[in-house]
Amino acid sequence: MFLMFSLKRENILPTGDFGVRMAMYKHYLDLQRAKAGKKSAVTKKARKRKIKLPSPAQMEKIAKCWEPYRSVACWYLWKSLDTKTL
Repeated sequence: MFLMFSLKRENILPTGDFGVRMAMYKHYLDLQRAKAGKKSAVTKKARKRKIKLPSPAQMEKIAKCWEPYRSVACWYLWKSLDTKTL
């Protein structure tokens, strides 16, 4: 976070930041699991799933296409968790 906000580096991916990891899970991994589990959800009762946050390697793979501006993308991911819904 120091590199992103204080030194204004544009290509930083904070793999240890909980907020960025949670946002990546919410916007990328949770959607994939929901699509895959949609067929099995019809036959099984709805259970609470344990959240498995992405590993640093998964985060690198997801953020590969954001390459020159990963800091900006991470900032948007981080802020996406702050939105209030009505």
